[in-house]
Amino acid sequence: MAETDAEVAAPSIADLLRRLVEDGNHLVRTEIRLAKAEVRDNVASAKAGAGAIAVGMILLLGAIFTLLGAAVGFLTPFVGAGFAALIVGVVAALIGGLLIASGGKKIGSTSIMPDRAAASLRRDAEVIKGN
Repeated sequence: MAETDAEVAAPSIADLLRRLVEDGNHLVRTEIRLAKAEVRDNVASAKAGAGAIAVGMILLLGAIFTLLGAAVGFLTPFVGAGFAALIVGVVAALIGGLLIASGGKKIGSTSIMPDRAAASLRRDAEVIKGN
């Protein structure tokens, strides 16, 4: 028995529900893949930055020791070796503390969470709810 055009064009409610569930599952899987990719990209970017920071810190540490020694040597004839070391040490500690506090604030504001994927999931939920 041949189907009419009306029977082919109008899928049943069961077919529509099945397709809706399949599309919903596909959407959720796609959003999860997007979130995973976003987290992976964010972590890779953070790792590259951390590596560059580590190498830079090692080089700067040697330079700082050299400069601090030179500062102590420069001040020694004026205030004596003990006071020169104390002055240089206190100034270096203050600058270091300020840099650590500043860096901590910047790191605290950085997130590896998948913000775009989360926003997309919220929009999808609103569309499904009908808002």
